[in-house]
Amino acid sequence: MFQRIADLCQPAIQLIKGIILILDQDGEIISFNEFFESATGYSYSELIQKNWFQLLLPEKERGSAKRYFRRFILRGKSRINIVTRIITCTGEERFIEWHYTRLKDDVPGDVIGLLAIGQDVSARVKHQKQLLNERNQLIERNKELTCLYDMAKIVGQNKPLPEMLESIAAIIPPAFQYPAITTATIRLDQHCYGGRDMALAGPTLTENLVIQRIHRGNIKVSYLPPKNGRKTSKTPFLDEEHALMRTIAQHLSLAIEKKEALDIKAEIENQLRHADRLAKIGQLTAGVAHELNEPLGNILGFAQLSSKATDLPEQVYSDLDNIVKAALHAREVIKKLMFFSRQAPPRETQVNLNRLVEDGIYLFESRCAKNGIIVTKKLCQDLPAIKADLSQLQQVFTNLVVNALQAMHEDGKLSIETSWDEHHVYLLVQDSGIGMTRETIKQIFLPFFTTKDIKQGTGLGLSVVHGIVKSHGGSIAVESRIGHGARFQIKFPLRRLSPEEKNGF
Repeated sequence: MFQRIADLCQPAIQLIKGIILILDQDGEIISFNEFFESATGYSYSELIQKNWFQLLLPEKERGSAKRYFRRFILRGKSRINIVTRIITCTGEERFIEWHYTRLKDDVPGDVIGLLAIGQDVSARVKHQKQLLNERNQLIERNKELTCLYDMAKIVGQNKPLPEMLESIAAIIPPAFQYPAITTATIRLDQHCYGGRDMALAGPTLTENLVIQRIHRGNIKVSYLPPKNGRKTSKTPFLDEEHALMRTIAQHLSLAIEKKEALDIKAEIENQLRHADRLAKIGQLTAGVAHELNEPLGNILGFAQLSSKATDLPEQVYSDLDNIVKAALHAREVIKKLMFFSRQAPPRETQVNLNRLVEDGIYLFESRCAKNGIIVTKKLCQDLPAIKADLSQLQQVFTNLVVNALQAMHEDGKLSIETSWDEHHVYLLVQDSGIGMTRETIKQIFLPFFTTKDIKQGTGLGLSVVHGIVKSHGGSIAVESRIGHGARFQIKFPLRRLSPEEKNGF
C-alpha cells in the first residue's frame, strides 16, 4: 500500500517545487521531499513512517487536528487550503499553508492517502500577528485615554463627592478588556460606590487611595466568575490595565483631596459670612437697645408714679398696670439684645454645670410631668467647674430647655448630659421633637428668626444662647432632622480665653 501511494504521487513530487508531503489515512508520513526536511529540520530516517500529528504538531492542537483531518479532509472536499503550525526539531515555531489533495485507489476509488503541497508563510503570519497585536493595543489604549478623559470631565463638573465617585466607578469597566463582565467599586472612608456584587466577583485588581499620606480606601476592578464555575490561576488583566489602575488611583486621590479642600473652604467662608452677619446685627441691636433704654425707662417710671395716685378711676389703674407689664417685657427683650451683642459684661464665678442643670430643671419638672415628657439626666460625677457668669449660663440652659419643650408634643423625651475631657466641658440637650431642616438650622441663631407662632417667642432665645456661649469662648453644635428631634451640644473651655484668643476663635 505504501509503495502504491508513493508511485501514484511520484510524478507530482518531481514536478512541484515546494514542500511536498504524503500521508496515509492514519496520518503516517509516507513520502516527502527535501524542502519538507529543511522546513522541519528532521532527517529522512526521523520522518519516514512517523505520525504527522505526534511528531510535528503542538500537543494542545493534536486532538482537534486529527478530527479535522478525518472529518473535513478525508471525507470532505477534494481540495482545501489551510494554515497549520508545526514545531521543528529545534523547537522553533513555523506556519505552513497547505493545499491538500485526496489520493484515491484506481480500482475501488477509495481514499488511500493525502497529498499536501505546502509553503512556509511564517513571516507573513508573524507579521499579521504583530499587526493584530498593535491594533489591539491601540484599541485598549484608546479605551484607557477615554476613561481618563471622562474622569477629568466628571471631576471638573464640581459634583458632590458621593455623586462624583459613583460616576467615576461607572466609567471604569469600559476601559478593560471585557467590559460586559467587569464591575468597579470605589471605597472611601467605609462608604462604597459603584458595583454592589463584589461578593460574587472573580479575579480582582486593587489599587489603594492614599490622600495626604493617609490610606482612605481603594479601587477594585473585578471580573464576574464564568458561568461554568471554572477557576483559572492566570490573571486576565493586562500590564497596561495595571498601569491604568495606578493612574486612576493617583488622579482620583488628588481629585478627592481637592474636592474636600474646596468643601472645607466653602464651609469656612460660610461660617465667616455668618459670623460677619451676626457681628453687624449685634452692632445694630446694641445701638437700638441703647436708644430704646432711655425712653422705655421714662415710660416705666412715669407709669409707676402715676399708679401711686389715689384718686384715679379703676380702669386707669388697670391700664397703668398693663403699661408697666409691657414696659418690663420690652426691657427684658432689650436685656436679651444686650446679651446677644455682648454689651453686658460677664461676672465670672466658679460654675458647676451639674448644679446648674439640677437647679434649672427643677423649674420645669411640673410642666414636663403634666405633658408626659420624660426627662433623662446623665451627669458626669467628677465634672470640673468652669469660670463663667452664672446668670448668663442659666439663661442659656433655660432657653435650650424651653426651646426643646416647645418642639415636643406629649410623651416626648428630653435628655440632658454633661461630660468633659482634657480641655473642655460639654453640655448636651437633646429632645425628641419635630426636628428642623438644614435650611432652618442655618438661620436659628439669627435674631428674630423663629418658626413658632408670634405669641410663643420673639426669635431671640437661641441668638442669646449663641452670644453668651461665644462670649465665654465656647462653641455650639446643632444636629437635627425632621421628625427626629434636635441635639444641641455646647462646649466650654476649662480655662478662660484671653481677648486675643476670643477674637480668633
